[in-house]
Amino acid sequence: MMHFKTKTLPLKTVSTQEALAVAFAAYRIRKGYQKDTRRYSEEKPTEHSNKEMVKFHFATKAGQYTDPDFQMFQPTAEDFAAVEDARKWMKRYVLLGLGELDDFKRDMIDSVSEDTVSVNNLGRVAFIPEFVKRDRHENDLTKEIRVEYRDSQHLGKEKDKVEGVIKILDQRYSERWESYNYTAVLDGNLVSFMNKFDHPVGTMKRIQAKVKSQTKNRFFEANETRLNYVKLYKV
Repeated sequence: MMHFKTKTLPLKTVSTQEALAVAFAAYRIRKGYQKDTRRYSEEKPTEHSNKEMVKFHFATKAGQYTDPDFQMFQPTAEDFAAVEDARKWMKRYVLLGLGELDDFKRDMIDSVSEDTVSVNNLGRVAFIPEFVKRDRHENDLTKEIRVEYRDSQHLGKEKDKVEGVIKILDQRYSERWESYNYTAVLDGNLVSFMNKFDHPVGTMKRIQAKVKSQTKNRFFEANETRLNYVKLYKV
């Protein structure tokens, strides 16, 4: 009697709810979104990127090959609760209609709109927790600027000195420039600038800078002054 070895069929789709829960678990474990895998010496275990963590989780469940350094993890009840919260947030866009959205937002929402998701799309799913966090922040910031800083004025003219105490309203990292792009407020007026150092949203800093250009805020059509030659100090 001949015995045939059963072959493991490649996984094609997984439950969207479970995929999102695994994405939120990875986000919790990594304390945010880690784009690249970081390998250390033997004493410190490899920190896989969120994308690889999600993909390896399902590959492990399916008995497929994964990185030998990968440590299996499981989503918790809190991760599943975060999924429901995130889906409720994204449902707003479906109810409002996707026509107004840019391609990136539409792709993110489309990727988790069905009951199942392709394993080829798990990299995008892994970014959903960060997407929802950023989207909520931008939504709140747009409201804040519209209400609090709609009368923002431009500061001086090009090359004029700017000094005072600012509050950081928004921070986003630019890999291209290896620097942070900041939106802040100075005496009720919006300013933006680049800086190499990490200053969390809400931080107060004393600033010395020069006017680079007079622009409009990207979240709401309020006047904003772009600064350069920026120096930040403790208040």
